Amino acid sequence: MPLVNYPEFLKMGEASYPVEYRAVLKSTSSVRIKNGVVVLKLSRYAQGRKRDEIVEKFLKWAEKRLQKVKKLDFVNPQYEDGGRIVTHNKIYELTVDVLPGVISRAVLREGHFLKIKLNSFLSEVDCEKKIKFLTEKAIIKDQTSYLIEVLQELNQLHFQERVNEIRFKRTNGRFGSCSSKKNINIAYRLLFAPREVFRYVCVHELAHLKEFNHSARFWQWVENAMPNYRESEKWLKGNGFLLG
Repeated sequence: MPLVNYPEFLKMGEASYPVEYRAVLKSTSSVRIKNGVVVLKLSRYAQGRKRDEIVEKFLKWAEKRLQKVKKLDFVNPQYEDGGRIVTHNKIYELTVDVLPGVISRAVLREGHFLKIKLNSFLSEVDCEKKIKFLTEKAIIKDQTSYLIEVLQELNQLHFQERVNEIRFKRTNGRFGSCSSKKNINIAYRLLFAPREVFRYVCVHELAHLKEFNHSARFWQWVENAMPNYRESEKWLKGNGFLLG
């Protein structure tokens, strides 16, 4: 669909948020903000002035939502050649080489230089997806020891429970989970949240080892371990949708 005169970015102070427009076969249109990108899904039945009105309404909604983000104390990862991925304890420098006949892979050198090699037969869209996938996979492998260290420290200080598997998960849903088998998963994208927010989610999941619910007793365990946990809860509700 032609997108003449539709803005490609929303400028909010010093921050700039990309806007994507997607045509869908549904009879209704929708808008959401995902990983710092404003995504408008526009029905094929919305044409001309009607579509313009929908776009205007959705962009106003996105502006109001983004205005509530008072402080961007995190840096979203840049999955591109020359990009930087800033985590709590390390900054990864990303380089991408596109070459014929190579097997696409990621190599981490000197602890923070991440080199991606891609096969030149990949399309531009597939290259973008592959860069993100390989980068995340390499960083998850490198940062798992950090996650285990944080969880073990918090567990020893406040819960003293047995934990089985500890893993990062690439998910756009929940920030964390704890299974009945005492396996704890933490969302990879929390590596880009403030450190205290990351630790809060770890505390939250560890508290489920004591209470496998969200009862008053569960929240008491959380508060005992982190008295100011409500600040992190508030941050996640106000900013979590921006995490890439």
